Amino acid sequence: MAVEEEQVQAPVESAEPVVEDVPVLAVRDTVIFPGALLPITVGRPSSVALVQSLGENRTLAVVSQLDPRVESPGPEDLYRVGTICVMHKAIRVPKDNLLLFCEGIARARVVEFTATEPFLRARMERIPEVEPEVTSEVEALRQNVVSLFQQIVTASPNLSDDLASTATHITEPGKLADFIAGNLPALEHAERQRLLELIDPGARLVEIHRHLTRELELVELRGRIQSQVQG
Repeated sequence: MAVEEEQVQAPVESAEPVVEDVPVLAVRDTVIFPGALLPITVGRPSSVALVQSLGENRTLAVVSQLDPRVESPGPEDLYRVGTICVMHKAIRVPKDNLLLFCEGIARARVVEFTATEPFLRARMERIPEVEPEVTSEVEALRQNVVSLFQQIVTASPNLSDDLASTATHITEPGKLADFIAGNLPALEHAERQRLLELIDPGARLVEIHRHLTRELELVELRGRIQSQVQG
């Protein structure tokens, strides 16, 4: 079923933004979406100091670097939109690194940095997630997205079938877009960051639909080439 992109209605802004002062974990080539649980390996002295400072309040902001090659990123080296997370566990791993298990809670925008030593801190404004009204167009787009994702999972041996099952039961457009964005290996870091910065859930679902369409074409092309080679 064809879906007109302009028919996806934008959400109505309502809730007051929540601003909080939190430690900022700068990461390379990593984007955490709200609702996702992601392992992150850290080893920089500033990152280790940040983790050790958390205590019982394990809230932090995970913000991606503009250039992953920068060894000691400052405020000017980071994107302005990241994710408020809760760190559930930190495990020491070889080479004096820590493996953090962080759960994304909410999108957040940097208001201002409040400290750079011994680690970055910033006032972060949580961005409310206001799902669009579920019209027939939005529902048709959601079903298309789920169908495309299921086909990609089926054709990709490295993706678990559970992912397709989980996607089927996510009814909110924004949450569905975030879930797929966090589990689609083909997405580049810049593409994930763009999806994180897309505040409108309807627009995010349209964007994910584009990525899935492109990825399915590539998967089918690879399959045809494989069959020809084997033939």
